[in-house]
Amino acid sequence: MSLQPVEATLIAASVSAMVSTFAVIVTHLLTRKRDRVHRIWDRRADAYVEVVRSARTMATGRRDVLREKELPSGSLDSGSDQRTMLLTEARLDLFGTEEVKALHQVRLECFKSYVIALIEWRDMSIIPNAQKEPAGQRDIARKWAMVERRIAEFDAADDALVEAIRREARFRKPKRRGWRPAFWRH
Repeated sequence: MSLQPVEATLIAASVSAMVSTFAVIVTHLLTRKRDRVHRIWDRRADAYVEVVRSARTMATGRRDVLREKELPSGSLDSGSDQRTMLLTEARLDLFGTEEVKALHQVRLECFKSYVIALIEWRDMSIIPNAQKEPAGQRDIARKWAMVERRIAEFDAADDALVEAIRREARFRKPKRRGWRPAFWRH
């Protein structure tokens, strides 16, 4: 029993249609996965940009405190309001890597310690008798030394967090394939 040309054509068309359908489905699934990875990275990058911006803004404020020995006059992070900070925290919780989330927690603990030390120093500094008595001056100096230590810890936490984000954001250059003219090479 031999195949008629019409039958052979129908079988070939059917096999081609099945292969094409399979290829379309696989391509769609791979594209969807790639798009999802890109969307997650975009959201992660948005959170990371806000964290780095906040770290830099707050570092400037800490340098001002050290230089002027005065409390900040406004917000510790003048570029952000409560809603933005909460949104950044949520994005970081959802899309951040475990390393970045852990370093961010350390940064928040350093922030709390810094604020507490700053308030204790301020409270000690505004007591009228403390500024006049030698024991009071030593207490004020001790509280200021604590503020300086907390600032150093906060700076170190910021640096570690920003460096982790930078490591994550670095993209690897693709491997060179084949020959390219010299003017194409970088």
